[in-house]
Amino acid sequence: MRRFLFILFFITAGLLPLAASAQGTELYLLRYDYVRRWRFGFSLGVNIFDFTVINSMQEVNLDAQQKGVLWADVVNPQPGFNINGIVDYRLSHYFNLRALPGICFGSRQLNFYNNNDGALHHSMMLESNYVELPILVKFSAKRMSNYRPYLVGGVNTRFNMNWKTAEEKGNYISSIVFEPFYEFGAGLDIYFYFFKLSLEIKYSGTLINNLGSSIVVGQEAYHNAIDRLNSQIFIFAIHIE
Repeated sequence: MRRFLFILFFITAGLLPLAASAQGTELYLLRYDYVRRWRFGFSLGVNIFDFTVINSMQEVNLDAQQKGVLWADVVNPQPGFNINGIVDYRLSHYFNLRALPGICFGSRQLNFYNNNDGALHHSMMLESNYVELPILVKFSAKRMSNYRPYLVGGVNTRFNMNWKTAEEKGNYISSIVFEPFYEFGAGLDIYFYFFKLSLEIKYSGTLINNLGSSIVVGQEAYHNAIDRLNSQIFIFAIHIE
């Protein structure tokens, strides 16, 4: 997480001089903002994948001779990245409908601990390579010079291109192939002479169970130790339109 925050700080600090250059009395892209219906662009982002883990806390077979309780948690989150296109349709002065088709890469390290002594029992890496299609509604505040803050929310559908059975991936559990997400966030549009740049922070979560049904024979304890895995993704993105 600290590495992600460092990357976020570095990117934001590097964009501050650009934002400062957008200040002044001259207003940029007025026709783009108030007249044009369709807008297009692209987006680059960094993300952190996480799980809300609900452990079953049931007794499982730790090995051939020992029983106990395992509980799981996500540790050492690693930054991933997003690449998206932008198709934006202006519904009114304050509302826009947006689609951002793209790809999203990330991973989660899931550790299993022995509840008897708290010792690490096993660790596995779960990678996800998504094709995604967010459909969002953007609500923009009143424009202030060459700045315009906004809120965004909607739904996202993600398909895991990297899906394999638990045995094929060398893990003891698997995820599901298709996940629907809800998303919400906030951002700031910054207008320049030739383009508009937006800084956006967004949360993406799901209410469905991501735990797949694939089980490795002889290692059922890891699947049985978990009741639910709810995906959540934190995204910082830079949009250019």
